[in-house]
Amino acid sequence: MQTPAEVMAARANAVELVSAAAVATAVDQVAVRMTLALATENPLLVCVMNGAVPFAGALLPRLQFPLQFTHVHVSRYGDATRGGELNWHSEPDLDVSGRHLVFIDDILDQGLTLAALRHWALARGAARVSIAVLVDKQVPDAQQRPVAADFVALRCEDRFLIGCGMDYQGYWRNLPAIYAVPTDSDPAPPRSGRVE
Repeated sequence: MQTPAEVMAARANAVELVSAAAVATAVDQVAVRMTLALATENPLLVCVMNGAVPFAGALLPRLQFPLQFTHVHVSRYGDATRGGELNWHSEPDLDVSGRHLVFIDDILDQGLTLAALRHWALARGAARVSIAVLVDKQVPDAQQRPVAADFVALRCEDRFLIGCGMDYQGYWRNLPAIYAVPTDSDPAPPRSGRVE
Protein backbone atom coordinates (compact mmCIF):
# COMPACT_ATOMS: atom_id res chain seq x y z
CA MET A 1 0.00 0.00 0.00
CA GLN A 2 1.33 3.39 -0.97
CA THR A 3 1.54 6.23 1.54
CA PRO A 4 -1.43 8.57 0.94
CA ALA A 5 -0.56 11.65 -1.11
CA GLU A 6 -2.15 13.89 1.52
CA VAL A 7 0.25 12.53 4.14
CA MET A 8 3.25 13.17 1.90
CA ALA A 9 1.99 16.68 1.12
CA ALA A 10 1.57 17.46 4.83
CA ARG A 11 5.25 16.72 5.43
CA ALA A 12 6.36 18.57 2.31
CA ASN A 13 4.47 21.70 3.38
CA ALA A 14 5.46 21.51 7.05
CA VAL A 15 7.69 24.13 8.66
CA GLU A 16 10.22 23.14 11.30
CA LEU A 17 9.48 24.84 14.62
CA VAL A 18 11.87 22.97 16.93
CA SER A 19 14.99 21.16 15.71
CA ALA A 20 15.86 17.64 16.80
CA ALA A 21 18.82 19.01 18.77
CA ALA A 22 16.58 21.51 20.59
CA VAL A 23 14.10 18.73 21.39
CA ALA A 24 16.90 16.63 22.91
CA THR A 25 18.11 19.56 25.01
CA ALA A 26 14.58 20.23 26.24
CA VAL A 27 14.15 16.58 27.24
CA ASP A 28 17.46 16.77 29.15
CA GLN A 29 16.24 19.83 31.02
CA VAL A 30 12.82 18.43 31.92
CA ALA A 31 14.50 15.21 33.11
CA VAL A 32 16.55 17.26 35.60
CA ARG A 33 13.40 18.96 36.91
CA MET A 34 11.59 15.63 37.21
CA THR A 35 14.55 14.05 39.02
CA LEU A 36 14.59 16.84 41.59
CA ALA A 37 10.85 16.51 42.17
CA LEU A 38 10.35 12.74 41.96
CA ALA A 39 13.54 10.94 43.00
CA THR A 40 12.16 10.00 46.44
CA GLU A 41 8.52 9.52 45.37
CA ASN A 42 8.64 5.94 44.02
CA PRO A 43 6.53 7.18 41.08
CA LEU A 44 4.57 5.17 38.56
CA LEU A 45 5.12 6.72 35.13
CA VAL A 46 2.27 6.11 32.68
CA CYS A 47 2.89 6.61 28.97
CA VAL A 48 -0.19 7.83 27.10
CA MET A 49 -0.23 5.77 23.90
CA ASN A 50 0.54 6.28 21.10
CA GLY A 51 1.74 9.85 20.99
CA ALA A 52 3.95 9.82 24.08
CA VAL A 53 6.09 6.85 22.99
CA PRO A 54 8.98 8.91 21.53
CA PHE A 55 8.99 11.32 24.49
CA ALA A 56 8.83 8.52 27.06
CA GLY A 57 11.57 6.61 25.24
CA ALA A 58 13.86 9.63 25.32
CA LEU A 59 12.96 10.60 28.88
CA LEU A 60 13.23 7.29 30.77
CA PRO A 61 17.00 6.73 30.35
CA ARG A 62 17.59 10.22 31.72
CA LEU A 63 15.69 9.51 34.98
CA GLN A 64 18.29 7.87 37.19
CA PHE A 65 16.09 6.94 40.17
CA PRO A 66 13.73 4.07 41.03
CA LEU A 67 10.43 4.19 39.18
CA GLN A 68 7.90 1.88 37.61
CA PHE A 69 6.58 2.29 34.09
CA THR A 70 3.39 1.27 32.34
CA HIS A 71 1.03 2.65 29.73
CA VAL A 72 -2.55 3.61 29.08
CA HIS A 73 -4.06 3.66 25.62
CA VAL A 74 -6.82 6.15 25.00
CA SER A 75 -7.71 8.14 21.93
CA ARG A 76 -9.88 11.05 20.90
CA TYR A 77 -8.69 11.61 17.34
CA GLY A 78 -8.43 8.54 15.16
CA ASP A 79 -7.65 10.01 11.74
CA ALA A 80 -9.34 13.32 12.56
CA THR A 81 -7.65 16.61 13.37
CA ARG A 82 -10.20 17.50 16.07
CA GLY A 83 -10.82 15.46 19.19
CA GLY A 84 -14.00 13.51 19.79
CA GLU A 85 -15.20 11.22 22.55
CA LEU A 86 -12.57 9.49 24.71
CA ASN A 87 -12.08 5.85 23.70
CA TRP A 88 -10.35 3.44 26.09
CA HIS A 89 -8.18 0.76 24.47
CA SER A 90 -6.23 -0.41 27.55
CA GLU A 91 -5.71 0.54 31.19
CA PRO A 92 -2.42 0.37 33.13
CA ASP A 93 -1.42 -3.15 34.12
CA LEU A 94 -0.16 -2.05 37.56
CA ASP A 95 -2.18 -1.09 40.64
CA VAL A 96 -2.38 2.70 40.87
CA SER A 97 -3.83 2.93 44.37
CA GLY A 98 -1.64 4.85 46.80
CA ARG A 99 0.85 5.73 44.07
CA HIS A 100 2.15 8.99 42.68
CA LEU A 101 1.24 8.67 39.00
CA VAL A 102 2.98 10.72 36.36
CA PHE A 103 1.17 10.72 33.02
CA ILE A 104 3.62 11.26 30.15
CA ASP A 105 2.06 12.69 27.00
CA ASP A 106 3.23 14.29 23.79
CA ILE A 107 1.13 17.45 23.94
CA LEU A 108 -1.12 19.47 26.21
CA ASP A 109 -3.68 21.19 24.00
CA GLN A 110 -7.15 21.77 25.46
CA GLY A 111 -6.35 19.24 28.20
CA LEU A 112 -9.52 17.15 28.00
CA THR A 113 -7.76 13.79 27.59
CA LEU A 114 -5.32 14.44 30.42
CA ALA A 115 -8.12 15.75 32.65
CA ALA A 116 -10.06 12.52 32.04
CA LEU A 117 -6.98 10.44 32.85
CA ARG A 118 -6.31 12.42 36.03
CA HIS A 119 -9.93 11.90 37.14
CA TRP A 120 -9.68 8.18 36.33
CA ALA A 121 -6.47 7.77 38.37
CA LEU A 122 -7.77 9.64 41.43
CA ALA A 123 -11.02 7.66 41.32
CA ARG A 124 -8.93 4.48 41.51
CA GLY A 125 -7.05 5.65 44.57
CA ALA A 126 -3.91 7.30 43.24
CA ALA A 127 -2.33 9.39 46.00
CA ARG A 128 -1.20 12.07 43.57
CA VAL A 129 -1.22 12.72 39.85
CA SER A 130 1.34 14.74 37.92
CA ILE A 131 1.55 15.43 34.20
CA ALA A 132 4.67 15.62 32.03
CA VAL A 133 4.38 16.76 28.42
CA LEU A 134 6.81 17.30 25.61
CA VAL A 135 4.81 20.26 24.28
CA ASP A 136 2.53 22.71 26.03
CA LYS A 137 0.66 24.27 23.12
CA GLN A 138 0.01 27.97 23.63
CA VAL A 139 -3.69 27.95 22.81
CA PRO A 140 -5.66 31.20 23.31
CA ASP A 141 -7.73 29.80 26.20
CA ALA A 142 -4.87 28.01 27.97
CA GLN A 143 -5.88 29.50 31.34
CA GLN A 144 -9.26 27.76 31.05
CA ARG A 145 -7.85 24.25 30.61
CA PRO A 146 -9.06 21.69 33.19
CA VAL A 147 -5.46 20.62 33.91
CA ALA A 148 -1.98 22.09 33.77
CA ALA A 149 1.25 20.24 33.14
CA ASP A 150 3.66 19.91 36.05
CA PHE A 151 6.64 19.21 33.80
CA VAL A 152 6.92 20.86 30.38
CA ALA A 153 9.81 20.32 27.97
CA LEU A 154 8.74 22.82 25.29
CA ARG A 155 6.13 25.48 24.58
CA CYS A 156 4.97 25.83 20.98
CA GLU A 157 2.62 28.14 19.17
CA ASP A 158 -0.95 27.13 18.41
CA ARG A 159 -0.38 25.27 15.13
CA PHE A 160 -1.06 21.74 13.85
CA LEU A 161 2.08 19.94 15.06
CA ILE A 162 3.73 16.75 13.84
CA GLY A 163 6.86 14.87 14.88
CA CYS A 164 8.17 13.56 18.21
CA GLY A 165 4.99 11.50 18.65
CA MET A 166 2.50 13.99 17.23
CA ASP A 167 0.88 12.72 14.08
CA TYR A 168 -0.92 13.56 10.88
CA GLN A 169 -3.51 10.83 10.18
CA GLY A 170 -1.35 8.37 12.12
CA TYR A 171 1.84 9.27 10.23
CA TRP A 172 4.99 11.28 11.03
CA ARG A 173 5.18 10.45 14.76
CA ASN A 174 8.72 9.27 13.96
CA LEU A 175 10.11 12.67 12.94
CA PRO A 176 12.85 13.74 15.38
CA ALA A 177 11.97 17.45 15.14
CA ILE A 178 8.66 19.29 15.60
CA TYR A 179 6.92 20.73 12.55
CA ALA A 180 3.84 22.85 11.90
CA VAL A 181 1.51 21.70 9.12
CA PRO A 182 -0.80 24.18 7.39
CA THR A 183 -4.45 23.07 7.28
CA ASP A 184 -7.26 24.10 4.92
CA SER A 185 -9.28 25.59 7.76
CA ASP A 186 -6.40 27.73 9.02
CA PRO A 187 -6.43 31.46 8.48
CA ALA A 188 -3.18 32.83 7.10
CA PRO A 189 -0.78 32.32 8.72
CA PRO A 190 -1.76 28.78 9.87
CA ARG A 191 -3.09 28.80 13.41
CA SER A 192 -4.87 25.71 14.61
CA GLY A 193 -3.49 22.32 15.51
CA ARG A 194 -5.03 19.28 17.07
CA VAL A 195 -7.66 20.23 19.62
CA GLU A 196 -7.86 17.83 22.57
